[in-house]
Amino acid sequence: MYYSHYMSIAVKTILRKNHRKPVIMMIDIDPYQIKQMDSRLLEWLSHKQNSNQLGTVHSVFDKVVNFISHDGVTLFSLAKNWVIQSPGMMKTCEDEGFSQMLSVLKPGMPINLVGNCCLEINDWQWDFSNAVVWERDIASLSQTKPDITASTLMLLNNFIEKYGAREGIFPAWKSFSDVSWEVPETTRKNIYFSPFLAGLEQLVKDIEGKKLENFMDRFVGLGIGLTPSGDDFLTGLLATWQYFAFPLYKDFEPNQADLKGRTTDVSYFMLKHCLEGQVNEALLALLENLDGDPTPQLRQLLAIGSTSGTDMLVGVSFAYQQLINDKEEKQWRLK
Repeated sequence: MYYSHYMSIAVKTILRKNHRKPVIMMIDIDPYQIKQMDSRLLEWLSHKQNSNQLGTVHSVFDKVVNFISHDGVTLFSLAKNWVIQSPGMMKTCEDEGFSQMLSVLKPGMPINLVGNCCLEINDWQWDFSNAVVWERDIASLSQTKPDITASTLMLLNNFIEKYGAREGIFPAWKSFSDVSWEVPETTRKNIYFSPFLAGLEQLVKDIEGKKLENFMDRFVGLGIGLTPSGDDFLTGLLATWQYFAFPLYKDFEPNQADLKGRTTDVSYFMLKHCLEGQVNEALLALLENLDGDPTPQLRQLLAIGSTSGTDMLVGVSFAYQQLINDKEEKQWRLK
């Protein structure tokens, strides 16, 4: 028996007893439904209606499948509904159909646009005509910024210390922020510990010298995994500085082209989106709730990946510390 999800029709082939040729039956099957979609992805698709070939499957995981456009300029994804919404992402509640599709998908398989509101992935169709549009970014957050306080920084740091993953950038951050901490010998031998620690120390010097031209170079691609720890750290850091309008960041103009090839494709697009003010929903929710009790948002962000959430939180904490330093410097100058 073979099922092909093509043009909303399933083809059921049955080899009947005493028949040499198969009998083919056509059974109507509705496309699977996409529940939520990033508004920027929806806009991008609206310009592709005259060309149904969008790109190919980039990478397949148990909760997410990534696609890359033919020109390599756009990375987008389809994920299970409980995955945290991110830029360029579509989400579905149809877990069974999604899992069945993932079991046969391979990188390089095509993704096409059928009509105005249906995606076809290896003969599986996904309808986004009724999808809820996700339109969040840093600019959409409240322009009334919460006060920058030492108590908020303490809350962030205590949470990271208590619940954060011990891999990634955490050991370097811990050593940097707590000089009394005795670094375990195994941690010192980790190939990423020294580069991360040196990067944090140099970044402080760059900020004191009022120059941020090349600071990203020390972190981009540093670490392992789909999104290396250095990139996750930068995402939390840059998002926090953008939201609070850190003075030095206003004049920061990194060359996005320089980032490509220095890290993974998925991580490159994460950084690209971040520099354009687009980050995942968990990070957005944390930023807009820092002035209250952000514990639920901290837990949500921490749940991303094995170390990604912790690395982003370290970035938020580091950026927030610099905001406090800047605030104190301005107050001192007014005396």
